[in-house]
Amino acid sequence: MSQKTYGIDFGTGTIKVYKKGQGIILLERNVVATVGSGKRPVAIGEKAYEMYEKAPPSINVTFPLSHGVISELKDMTALWNFMLSALAGHKKFKGGEFYIAVPADITEVEKKAYSQIISEGEGKPRHIFLVDKPVADAYGLGIDVAKTHGSLIVNIGADTTEISIISLGGIVFTKLLPYGGNYFDSQIIKYARKNYNFVIGRKTAEIIKKTLVSAVPHDGSLNIAGRDILKGLPGEISLSSKEIYPLVEDVFYIISSSVKSMLERTPPEISQEIIHTGLYLTGASSWIKGIDALIEKETHIKANTTKDAQKTVAEGLGYLAGHPKTAASYLSRLK
Repeated sequence: MSQKTYGIDFGTGTIKVYKKGQGIILLERNVVATVGSGKRPVAIGEKAYEMYEKAPPSINVTFPLSHGVISELKDMTALWNFMLSALAGHKKFKGGEFYIAVPADITEVEKKAYSQIISEGEGKPRHIFLVDKPVADAYGLGIDVAKTHGSLIVNIGADTTEISIISLGGIVFTKLLPYGGNYFDSQIIKYARKNYNFVIGRKTAEIIKKTLVSAVPHDGSLNIAGRDILKGLPGEISLSSKEIYPLVEDVFYIISSSVKSMLERTPPEISQEIIHTGLYLTGASSWIKGIDALIEKETHIKANTTKDAQKTVAEGLGYLAGHPKTAASYLSRLK
């Protein structure tokens, strides 16, 4: 086993890198800023995100991963090369083994695109392994996938929600929904423009989401700055949680209904174990107020939350990297 062994969670919002023996050593925004037809990177990660909605037309700021699928392979490879330089410091990165988490409910071609980022990067990897994200998620939660008689994991991310049932070493069912935290941002932006003739950016929408979005009605308000379309000047409006709730209510019920639908297809023996242990909420958007209470109400099953929900997949990859015999049952080796 190589001493340079890493777990990579290419999340839509952030990339998490786990190094064997050290834990999560990098957590970077999945954003790239490029210039020219050749798409030469000028900023990566947090610095690129700071440029978003502020950069001149000559600079293109992109989010190269969308709905669980890599949409900008060249930008994604540039971002990975940037992270390699951070891993290597002043030296040139060579070799290494990489465990990459991929959504279970995408095509094999889409899965292999993830490994292409590593193989075409500057690090010259020694080995590349793919791991279905629900399996990594489970190990990150402390669930022994080989021994569990039934575990239900709902990973609510930036662009997608992945619902999976795992039992005795394998994925029984999995479903990828095209909803996550970014959907809420876009709905808020549309609402402000349509109802207030007011333009706000994605970063402002994200602040509103974190303050006002809830899976159950609650009281709250927030003053936000933006541009008044009619006046053409900067201005300020106040939004309330009661206004925002109808914009996102349907998504929460779609998620809970999908969980119920999956449970209806689940064999009784597995369902019994899930009822006993409860389901698990993970992912960067699982922090949303009331989502656990709503799912519990709709399914009558306890919803377990975790403190570092954004990091469970990377932690699970780290566990598998440190236990190669266990990992062997779940890996697709591409190099």
